[in-house]
Amino acid sequence: MDTRMMMQHVKVCAIGSVMSLLCLASTGRADTGDWLILPEEAAMAPAPEPRRGILEVGREDISIGPVIEIVEPLNGGRGPMPIQVSIRFTPRSEPVDLASLKVTLVKFILIDITDRIRPYVTPEGIQVNEAKIPPGKHRVRITLADRAGEFSVKEVSFEVL
Repeated sequence: MDTRMMMQHVKVCAIGSVMSLLCLASTGRADTGDWLILPEEAAMAPAPEPRRGILEVGREDISIGPVIEIVEPLNGGRGPMPIQVSIRFTPRSEPVDLASLKVTLVKFILIDITDRIRPYVTPEGIQVNEAKIPPGKHRVRITLADRAGEFSVKEVSFEVL
């Protein structure tokens, strides 16, 4: 194979790898086994940290809908794999709308992991006794609405050792 053909092959492979990651990030479809966060996702570039100041867009929790209480992992917590995930949903005035639930891994590209979490979701919350999450620092955003359309957003950052 000459140099020009080899370079074209490398470009095609690189583009294919990037497209696979983008497809995975946008569809959530992959052979995930029992990982809640895939090792390839954990290795992706982190989202830039918002500037400290008056407006920290995307960092504040919004809570006009159901209360989202992160019991475990603690925000800023650290622990070995597998980790315990325990999140409580408490309705304010209307019942929780589980169809509105969205769980996102916050990386440079947001990764929707809702479908992987769904088997562990009840109207009371999310309970995973031994979550398989790769080592590293992770930031997860949970969005949930009630049946009146009022929503809440909660973020948690934690580290798996």
